Amino acid sequence: MGKRLFFLLILSASFPVASFTQTSQADSLKAAIAAMPEDTSKVNALLSLSTSLFRSEPDTAIVYARRAQQLAEQLNFSKGLGYALKNIGLAYYVKGDFVEVLNYWHQSLEIFELIDDQLGISNLNNNIGAVHFNYGDDPKALEYYLESLRAAEQLGDKLRVATALMNIGLIYFNKPSTHDKALDYYQRALAISEETGDLDAIGTAAVNLGEVYMARKDYESALENFEKAYKALDRSGGNSSAALTNIGKAYALQGNMQQAVKYHRQAVQIAEKKNARLQLTQALLGLADTYQLQGQSRAALEEYLRAEAIAKATGLSAELREAYQGLAKSYAALSDYGSAYKYQNLYGQIRDTLYNIESDKRMANIQFQFDLEKKEAEIELLRKDKDLSKATIQRANILRNFLFAVAAFLVIILAGIYYQYRFARKSNKIISEERNRAEQILLNILPSDTADELKEKGYVEAKRFEMVTVLFTDFKEFTKFSESNSPEHLVKSIDYYFTHFDEIISRHNLEKIKTIGDAYMCAGGLPVPNKSNPKDAVRAALEMAAFVRSVIENRPEGILPFEARLGINTGPVVAGVVGTKKFQYDIWGATVNLASRMESSSVPGKINISENTYQLIKDEFECESRGELEAKNGERFRMYFVQNNKTGL
Repeated sequence: MGKRLFFLLILSASFPVASFTQTSQADSLKAAIAAMPEDTSKVNALLSLSTSLFRSEPDTAIVYARRAQQLAEQLNFSKGLGYALKNIGLAYYVKGDFVEVLNYWHQSLEIFELIDDQLGISNLNNNIGAVHFNYGDDPKALEYYLESLRAAEQLGDKLRVATALMNIGLIYFNKPSTHDKALDYYQRALAISEETGDLDAIGTAAVNLGEVYMARKDYESALENFEKAYKALDRSGGNSSAALTNIGKAYALQGNMQQAVKYHRQAVQIAEKKNARLQLTQALLGLADTYQLQGQSRAALEEYLRAEAIAKATGLSAELREAYQGLAKSYAALSDYGSAYKYQNLYGQIRDTLYNIESDKRMANIQFQFDLEKKEAEIELLRKDKDLSKATIQRANILRNFLFAVAAFLVIILAGIYYQYRFARKSNKIISEERNRAEQILLNILPSDTADELKEKGYVEAKRFEMVTVLFTDFKEFTKFSESNSPEHLVKSIDYYFTHFDEIISRHNLEKIKTIGDAYMCAGGLPVPNKSNPKDAVRAALEMAAFVRSVIENRPEGILPFEARLGINTGPVVAGVVGTKKFQYDIWGATVNLASRMESSSVPGKINISENTYQLIKDEFECESRGELEAKNGERFRMYFVQNNKTGL
């Protein structure tokens, strides 16, 4: 019980503290944000709003955290960017997507390390460690907890030092052979918690200490710590019922049933008063067990029945199993063998269910590690790719191989389950979950409506879109750069630019189509048609050009300073999916060809647009006419350079 309380405490204690009041209602925050200027205070308000929503509405919390991320990037507000990435990770934590959790938390940690924010470093290392701990990777969890401890000590934040010490203690408590180490870390955590006067931390550390002593059958020391935990949690308004239940168990293990009954009843009263149903069920079970040990089967039966009713109503499977087992014993002791048989059967059924759930959890842990390794392998392959012309193919191959590997992995797991468990319906549940995972991977490759059509029909019909804006970029003298630089250097630089391009177009509602070598192609107005796509594309192009200039002016280490040409055209296209093994969403038509000519006829640093696009954006953007020029294929077109946004937005 102490460990469960502990992790909830750690996650809630590690939220970013924004300047906007955390106690305001979400609606008030939304209204205030709408009137705020685009500055750091708005970033903090968006962070507060996402924090207030991440438990109840994680998807909405992600939306506001991404807005904070975008504004922080525009303002070069590194601390706000770090907390925005962290909040996105928190929302994914609630959604149960732990690969994405680690993705965003690692990004957040990198930001905090870059600005030497020891508070953020301590929090993120702690939270990343908690994910690995939950998935049974104790060595990796310990690595991050120690980093969290180091940062907290450097910061001089005693409460976070105590938190890290307790987390490290939890790892060592997993094995009886390392209980001595767990005891040492818990004692250090308790001493610091008492020094700071944080009652919840005192209660948590004392409960953990008591559990170690109780496992060693040192009941006197266990009781001393459980009583200390009760006093602290009672004063703080925390979960004091759990501490009392532990006290009752300790007395029962010593054979002092009178004291055990006293404390279990007290635990029941407090849990009822607080309407804490989990703690109430556990207290009732402890009381019933004590009555059973005393030979008071009728009294035990009453408490087990109460515990059964609450456990059923609240879905407490582990507690329901204990209630069924106790009821079977109580009815047998009362010679009601029909009822005893009934509850023994129920106990057997729920035991098998919980066993299979535990198996599912182990499978999820294995899948989690598998997903992480595949993602790391994909990144490593892309960075070490020595042939730029193979980069796009390799990305597709990685995704294809990933799907094949997942399928093979599932076959092995399902075979093991067939031989281990008697209930085939559990296998169906596992298959369904993994099918959902595979479908999610498909959504990462194709637009959602296109993916749905592919799943339903087995193919995708080509569609015509009447107004789509196509944007091409290309780097100047890329061949010259490729001759004088290593493949690793080129790939790293290309990845750096294209990653930022991906972020820019996503903010402007554009769809990435593909990359070919150093060329980048995207489009607006599909797969969902809209009328804003010409202006969306021009805004994105201006931002992309500004980013390329910033790299030239402030060149990051290891990144080549390319110059880019940009070209845009608007008109009808045909869109569809090509390939049967390596799907790719693509577009075709004269509009695409002319957009490519606009790019090739541009000059480095400029955005060259066609007459089609100009007529649709001229009211908002200042443009310089280039007259009627001859493109590289000999055709003549009216072309314009986009100068800036008239509105300044």
